[in-house]
Amino acid sequence: MLKLLRTLCLLMLCLCCSCQQSEDRYRLPSFRQQVNIDILRYDREFFENNRIADSTFWTLYCENIMQFGPVDAHETQCYLELFRNDSDICQSYRQAQIMFDENEDLEAILSKAFFRLQHYVPDMPLPRVSMHISGFGQSIVSAPGILSASIDKYLGEDYPVYQDLFYEYQCARMKPEQLATDYLNGWLRSEFTHESLMYDYRLLDYLIYEGKLLFLLEKIMPEMSFEQLAAWSKEDYLWCKQNESPMWERIQYYEHLYSRDPLVLQKYIGDAPSTIYFTEESPARAAIWLGYRIVSEYMRQQKDCNILQLMMEVDSEKILRLSLYRPKLSK
Repeated sequence: MLKLLRTLCLLMLCLCCSCQQSEDRYRLPSFRQQVNIDILRYDREFFENNRIADSTFWTLYCENIMQFGPVDAHETQCYLELFRNDSDICQSYRQAQIMFDENEDLEAILSKAFFRLQHYVPDMPLPRVSMHISGFGQSIVSAPGILSASIDKYLGEDYPVYQDLFYEYQCARMKPEQLATDYLNGWLRSEFTHESLMYDYRLLDYLIYEGKLLFLLEKIMPEMSFEQLAAWSKEDYLWCKQNESPMWERIQYYEHLYSRDPLVLQKYIGDAPSTIYFTEESPARAAIWLGYRIVSEYMRQQKDCNILQLMMEVDSEKILRLSLYRPKLSK
């Protein structure tokens, strides 16, 4: 009897140690301002001086963001002058100065998030974080050492100019409170790229990739709601939670999980009013919830796997298999 009790105690101790080890991989050190993000205001610099002193960003801005041409070309300077004096652009710049006049709260959120990111991924470089005006172009731009937001894309979903340029479902994401998560999402995508993390370009690979990004975002930005991380509304998030099994069932029914068809992939992960293979009530990219759930189950099963190992695991089929993900199918 005594031997049995000792065996049970040993098993309980091992179980406790295993659970403790599993939780330790997510435990964060206390934040001591070891990372300090100061947002550079390239938007102000350009509109006040007609150029940006940072030559690396200036070249990126002229040639890639605005696509006006070589930075020193006469035609490029003419385009820049026309852009800087356009009435809609001037209006959006003035609105941006009101909305993003002070950014201490945003900088504090980013500082903590990058501090946590470096804890999980020790060799992760820190970018120079900035703001610019692009004429409603790409929301987040990342390049080696550079992370910049086009703040004329974050003036609020009711901003009048948006109504003529974007669909309602696009405007819903163009609000200042979405900016912090978009910064981090953009940086993660630049550091953990599709090409280096996927064997193939099947729907499963995209779902796992998006799921890993959401899982990491959740760890480095725990103060943010899941709907903010996924750029959904609260209703969108609840719909995905309530329809997880029907979504998985529908993908199995259509045999799309291993599809490489670009048209099929676009309908699952592209921008749209809804995910066409589900229902009209579903949000766009609803299937990424499945990716997040698979990754979460994988990490629950693989207690020795840390976040960096997760991000560098390229075999999506392995993640699915070892996750033991089996949602109960609807009848």
